[in-house]
Amino acid sequence: MSLQELSRFDQLYLQSNDWPVNEFHHWDTVSFSTLDPEIQLSLLKNFSPDSVPVTLWRKLRLLLLGDQSVDGQKLLNLFSTLPFLQQNMLYSQLMRANFVGQSFAFDYASLYQLMINKFCQQSAEFCHVSPLIGCGNEDVVLLLTNQFVTVQHGPTLTILNYASALKAMGKHPVVICCTSVAKSGHYVYPMPAPIFFGTVRNEYFQGDTLFDLDAGKQQPNAGGAVVKCWDQYFDFMQITPMDDTEHLIDLVNVINQLNPRFIIGVGGLNPVLEFIAQSRPVLNVPCVTSLVTPLYAAPVLHRELTEKDQLRLDALSLSHPVLTSRLPFRLRKFDCVKSSKVTDKVLKFAIVGYRLEHEIRSDFINTLLMIKRQLPQSAFVIIGPDAIEGFPAELESCSYFSGRVSNAIDLIANCHFMLNPRRQGGGTSAIEALSLGIPVLTEAYGDVYQYIGDDFVFSSDQERLEFIQRYLTDAEFAADHTQTCLDAAAKATDSFAIVQQLLLDYDSYIYQLQH
Repeated sequence: MSLQELSRFDQLYLQSNDWPVNEFHHWDTVSFSTLDPEIQLSLLKNFSPDSVPVTLWRKLRLLLLGDQSVDGQKLLNLFSTLPFLQQNMLYSQLMRANFVGQSFAFDYASLYQLMINKFCQQSAEFCHVSPLIGCGNEDVVLLLTNQFVTVQHGPTLTILNYASALKAMGKHPVVICCTSVAKSGHYVYPMPAPIFFGTVRNEYFQGDTLFDLDAGKQQPNAGGAVVKCWDQYFDFMQITPMDDTEHLIDLVNVINQLNPRFIIGVGGLNPVLEFIAQSRPVLNVPCVTSLVTPLYAAPVLHRELTEKDQLRLDALSLSHPVLTSRLPFRLRKFDCVKSSKVTDKVLKFAIVGYRLEHEIRSDFINTLLMIKRQLPQSAFVIIGPDAIEGFPAELESCSYFSGRVSNAIDLIANCHFMLNPRRQGGGTSAIEALSLGIPVLTEAYGDVYQYIGDDFVFSSDQERLEFIQRYLTDAEFAADHTQTCLDAAAKATDSFAIVQQLLLDYDSYIYQLQH
């Protein structure tokens, strides 16, 4: 039946218009995604679509299932035939899937380059970014981001943290959310599921409004759109240039009029940032420690370059060298203190993340089972999801699922350790735990490892268990590691020092470009 349905959808997508987007999305979500992965693979490999959309859907699904037989050149050829908005939505989905470990063994750089060049060519037809004139305006710093949501959103806090540090340096930061995934354009250029649409909050389009993120409220503001966070105020602009060319024209006019020396993109790779970077210096600062490879912007890496990184850079021949920095953290105000003690009858492990249902895999489940069997008093505080599919009954009985909360640090404070699955994200919660003196136990992988260093990194469950047992029984050992936690958190949250050094390096690089 599934093959027959796929064939029917394929025929419908061969039409030049009236694509069955909603129907296909529903079928994919309800009927296909719920199948066992092996059955999905079998169906996909026994199906040869003719339409471009369903062919891309098939290849995307194979990538998400980890299939390594996808013909990269064919995918590239199909990708090149799409309008920019379809390219951007497809690329965004692949990046999001890759971030949570759902796709493997495929180099997306060629897709990115195609997409960016198409966007730059289209945009050049209706607006032009002026080059940096002289030293430029050093007082105003434009901070561009893909997504601006709430204080529960890591990248939102990150861009505001950069803005706060720049303000402390005497600069005037302006935060601009130029949502890089179409807000409504997908209705004009639809794609089959699975497609990720970035979150765009409608209220941010209101002018003359104060958005108080501290209180979660908004009110009229005669001075324009302003965001309040940490009792500080930041000028703010929300635009959707993927949907409305006038928004891009407005942004380009602001740049041409202000002539800012410093334009910094915070977050994922961004077509708008790349268009600007064709004409003037632009910095691309990610919210992760993995290497990002913009086509025209100057990349920042939040760690030291490795030999593998250098080989990657040599193969891509990027326009600019990589500037190295550290990702600064600014924790929300909290009143809690660590309340757990080694003498407690229940030994609590915090596991934190809003994508844990995708990030907790069988190896981590085995780690939890091993801990529970070796330390029967163990309990697990799982902060973020409401449940995890296939979670063993043996662990269910000693686990608490908090769902999404705004006070994760209050729950962490009552725990003895934080456990981190093998994943890219998780930095903010790890720094929160360290700031309370709570050890974060992780692998030598991902953002958390880069933030906390080697002090709490383990290559096996046995090593991890030996550390836990010694921490619980050796008071001097525990005290030393508590101080290590506090020192690591202090270093990671020294935003002023981190951003100041990055701006000095960026300024020096702009000077080299001009001379």
